[in-house]
Amino acid sequence: MDIFSFTNKSNNNKTNTDTILFNSEAILGRPLIINEQNNYSHFINSIEGTCISLVADGLGDTFASKLAADVYNENFLDLVELVGEQEAINWIMHNFIKLEVNAARESADDVQKSMAGASIAGVLYHKFAGVFVFHAGDAKVFCIDKNKATQITRDHINGYALENCACAGGGHYITIEGSRRNKTHNYFIATNSMCEAIASNYSSLEEGVYNIMNLTTEEAINKLKTINSNENITALGLKNLYTI
Repeated sequence: MDIFSFTNKSNNNKTNTDTILFNSEAILGRPLIINEQNNYSHFINSIEGTCISLVADGLGDTFASKLAADVYNENFLDLVELVGEQEAINWIMHNFIKLEVNAARESADDVQKSMAGASIAGVLYHKFAGVFVFHAGDAKVFCIDKNKATQITRDHINGYALENCACAGGGHYITIEGSRRNKTHNYFIATNSMCEAIASNYSSLEEGVYNIMNLTTEEAINKLKTINSNENITALGLKNLYTI
């Protein structure tokens, strides 16, 4: 598989509150964990094996987004040992519950942390069990085939307020979808702000995602760099999952 990642803090924000995680069997011990970067881009080609990909959009603070990446990364070795579809789904859910427990514990005596949340979206590729998409909040995952890009997550929102997101108070919820095994599918994970920025540069969001995902990994990064936004914008692309 090939991956690319990109994040950029707008000039209007003091800190980039988004976090990126990518870990795989091929880079064990050297996971890609990006947080609080003003501007960052990276790509890796020809990666083999089970992997976890996650984008976390911090709400007002970096606490929750960094915690989300840390929790899923710390338990990555357990994922490698699994073999079945239900086991992979249980692994995703277990880590989401652990994320909430850790957030509650660490924010118990900290008002700022207790008000922080994170909208998370991820793609888990398991070499035996298939591909699993999961999210909470309004970060999005798109599936791209040879004809179009389709958003396969449904935002957890109520009006203009996030209804359910990791670490935010009340009504926590996560959606998990699996197991996809179509070898022609690629995946694009992005924060809501990134999606809004892409949509403003194309006739539609889906057209923009399709265009970006049909470029090489390096070209995709260069295309994302041309997109301007007054918000943090973050994305992670996964290409050719089954070809290596």
